[in-house]
Amino acid sequence: MNTASIAACGGGGSSSPYCATKAGLISLAREWARALAPDVRVNAIAPDMVDSDWMCRFEDTNLDWANKIPLQRAGSPQDYAEVILFLAAGADCVSGQAPTVDGGLTA
Repeated sequence: MNTASIAACGGGGSSSPYCATKAGLISLAREWARALAPDVRVNAIAPDMVDSDWMCRFEDTNLDWANKIPLQRAGSPQDYAEVILFLAAGADCVSGQAPTVDGGLTA
C-alpha cells in the first residue's frame, strides 16, 4: 500500500517535484501490481487535505478551500484508514489502483 496524493492527478500540489513523486508512486503501484500478481496485490490511495493540526497552518492563506470540495470538508484520518482497510482486508480483486479520497474534489 502506497500513499500518494490527488496532486498526482495534476495541479494543486505544493511543488512540481511533490506532484511528480506522488504520480510516480501511483505508477509504481500499477507496475508492482502487474509484476507481483497473482500472489500480491498492490494499491495506493490518493488523499486530499487531511483534517489535522498541520493543515491548519494553511487556513489563513486559503480560507475558502472547503468550498471547492463537494462534501465541504477535508478528510479525516479515519476516512483514509477506512479506504486502506477496505483495500487491505477485502477487495480481493482490486490491484494496481489508487482511489482518490478527496470528498469529490476531482470528480
